[in-house]
Amino acid sequence: MERINRALKELQKINDAYSLSNEGIKKLLSDIETAKVCTPVIGKFSSGKSALLNTVLGYSRKILKEDITPETAVPAEITYSPDEDGVYVVQNDGTYNQLSVDDYREFDADADAVRCTRLNLKNSFLEEIPDVMLVDMPGFESGFEVHNRAIDQYLPLSLAYIIAFPADDMIVRSSIGGILKELCLHEMPICVVITKYDKRSDDFDDTFDAMKENLKRFMGEREVTYCITSSYSGEAEELKEFLINIQERSQEILVNRFRNAVFSEADATENYLRTMLKSSEMSESELSEQEERLGRKLDSLDKEFSKEKNQFDQQISDCVEEIKGDVQMALEAEESSFVAMAMNNQSIKDKMNTTVRNAVTVSLKKRFLPKVEKYLKRVANCINGESIGDVQISFRFNTEDAGKEMVTAAVAAVAAILVAGPLIGGVIAGVIALVNMIQGDKKREEQKSQIRMRLNSEVYPQVLSEVGKGIEIAVAKQLQLINTSIEGEIEAQRAALEKAMEDVRKKMSDEKERRENLALDVKADLERIQIIRSEI
Repeated sequence: MERINRALKELQKINDAYSLSNEGIKKLLSDIETAKVCTPVIGKFSSGKSALLNTVLGYSRKILKEDITPETAVPAEITYSPDEDGVYVVQNDGTYNQLSVDDYREFDADADAVRCTRLNLKNSFLEEIPDVMLVDMPGFESGFEVHNRAIDQYLPLSLAYIIAFPADDMIVRSSIGGILKELCLHEMPICVVITKYDKRSDDFDDTFDAMKENLKRFMGEREVTYCITSSYSGEAEELKEFLINIQERSQEILVNRFRNAVFSEADATENYLRTMLKSSEMSESELSEQEERLGRKLDSLDKEFSKEKNQFDQQISDCVEEIKGDVQMALEAEESSFVAMAMNNQSIKDKMNTTVRNAVTVSLKKRFLPKVEKYLKRVANCINGESIGDVQISFRFNTEDAGKEMVTAAVAAVAAILVAGPLIGGVIAGVIALVNMIQGDKKREEQKSQIRMRLNSEVYPQVLSEVGKGIEIAVAKQLQLINTSIEGEIEAQRAALEKAMEDVRKKMSDEKERRENLALDVKADLERIQIIRSEI
């Protein structure tokens, strides 16, 4: 990351020398300054998550409240600050207010109004993991909204998830099982932390082994890191080692996130310099011919890109229908569970939320992401094949990150409007109400039959309709972001090439010596850019 920073600042100096725009570089430097990979800590209420983080932070006086209620539970984002401590309460509308650390210790958040709190702490252990953001998540008894937020808000930024189980209650509940299953779909590394080890029972080892077997129901045979901790004795060394390992891996994650963007900035600058060098050797007529050729090439590039966009847009509707079919099959496969829960007067919202989220995730990865990857490859081939002399128009895009963001955005959009929506919520409530309406000897079988009929005639169609809308909107939005990024790269390189020829034209009347000096300067700066590329 230090090399990335140095490279951007070196490019900034070169751009300044030729009056090129540094807007993109300034934004990258700002993004790098605040970039973190996060590690959410999740579990049920009273599983010891906050106490665990208090132990890791090592303060003599606890900074996170440990006995909060669902009404006051919001995510707490914890990062290192090289300066003084700062605590910020972020409202749902994006506004925030600052608290002192002492005030925060007594602060009770309104979970309906507060999105999260951010703790930037000058802490000795956090200094060892400066690129990691720890997130203390609310307990999962708060409902499916917490499940949604834990994945949708933090998964694209995360390197691993920490799951807390207290030593005196190592039961793998369905609320945790659902999120474990979803994390496995995203191939997210998981660390299971046993908290409150001082409260373990005599048969702890047997219970621990049983818990590991239960976890396999949701996670299969995938590798899991296990840590034993005790806030009572201040023991958290295993977890600290795990987090330090995350810090080491975070450097690679962050470098991969920004490397392509740095290369894109270097491409624009290099194309400007190459065009300057080539054009400085041309006569007036040759320069005019070069400008015409550039215009034709860039116009052709715009047409090819528009053609690829239109062809891909036509595939979206068919793909959404295929995903809806996968979701319907997943719902039908869980129908017996929905019926049993309704018969017991249990809400099926959480179960349906998890079922739909997992089905959409799997289906998007199977049916849609391969199409996105092919689209981006076709666009890259179309753009990267264009050259003007020794100046190469280029396009760089991280398809893996784009795919992850598209999946999480689509799933988040579906979850936001699905079970939480008043219409679907009302239909589901109607299913539950059927249980108390049917009387007589055949009550139980008639209840089951009526519930199934209501699920198939009202709930599933409404769910599938909302799923289709949510996916189509989210996918279109993500594609727009991708296409805007591509258009931005093309436009930046167009502007650099046009400015290069314009600058040379202004210097056409200069004496020969100055033009020769210009060529030497340009060659030196081109060499500097090659060194920058090799260093990152």
